Amino acid sequence: MRIARVALALAVLLVAAAGTLLALAHRQIRAIDPPLPPLASLRAFADAPDLPVRVSVWNSASQPAPRAQVLDARRDPAPDAPYVMSHPSFVVEWSDGRTLLVDAGMDAEQARAFGRPLAWLGGGAIEPHGGIAERVAPALAGRSVAIAFTHLHGDHVGGVVSLCRARGAAPLRLLQTAAQADAANYTTRPGRALLDDAGCLARERTADAPAAPLPGLPGAFAIHAAGHTPGSQIVGAFVRTADGVRGVLFAGDAANAIDGIRHDVPKPWAYRTFVVPEHEARLARVRAWLREAEAQGFAVAIAHDERHLATTGIPPFAP
Repeated sequence: MRIARVALALAVLLVAAAGTLLALAHRQIRAIDPPLPPLASLRAFADAPDLPVRVSVWNSASQPAPRAQVLDARRDPAPDAPYVMSHPSFVVEWSDGRTLLVDAGMDAEQARAFGRPLAWLGGGAIEPHGGIAERVAPALAGRSVAIAFTHLHGDHVGGVVSLCRARGAAPLRLLQTAAQADAANYTTRPGRALLDDAGCLARERTADAPAAPLPGLPGAFAIHAAGHTPGSQIVGAFVRTADGVRGVLFAGDAANAIDGIRHDVPKPWAYRTFVVPEHEARLARVRAWLREAEAQGFAVAIAHDERHLATTGIPPFAP
């Protein structure tokens, strides 16, 4: 009987500690509400004389899942539509070889571990396609490479550890808003630990501005988006193509499916309450901003919507 009472007391303490941690994370994220830049102000980045000339994507893993795992089914306009979760890294390239990576995806083992809980909840098996260390890094040898993360969850930063190993002594510039560099909660600390362990990152902070230019990378910028994690950022770039200059916004997990943007559908209540504490009012404003950006011709790349990524015109990375 005494053992049972001790076990019950420990269980109560664990629940109380978890509840406190969750409450603190919600309080923190709800206090972060920085200004979003007017879309018209972003056009100044398109006037840079040396814009990037190519943008592509490498998807490190795919996993079919019910849309109810990523969109609030009560507001989803197409709850039975097929959905495949992607885990991409975007590659932005300048004519002289300078390269910006946006997110790092995962290597194969990380992807399998990440996909298991989603499979238990009704998703399909995850299919790793190979990490950027093996699929992208060989083509970047000898280049000046920077990386920016939309946020520091493991499925976005995991591939950077093997990328650093693949690059050897070559440094990798890490570009972060002050919020991403300084603010964390229990969902992002494991990702921050991966960055600390990566071994090749040369950290640089962007300017304190609603849309901060990425130093040395004309046409590219970062926006403190918040809402999903304290340091969530939208990374953008204007790319000069044969058809003219095109603006691309890498929106990370502002939504997990493009219909979240287009129809103002939040993530499931249980997810944003218990799994990743989110500031839904803030994310609603970010979704509205991205919706207007898409209406004005920007390509909005949602990280985890594989079918949508195939419609953006961003081609798969090829050396």
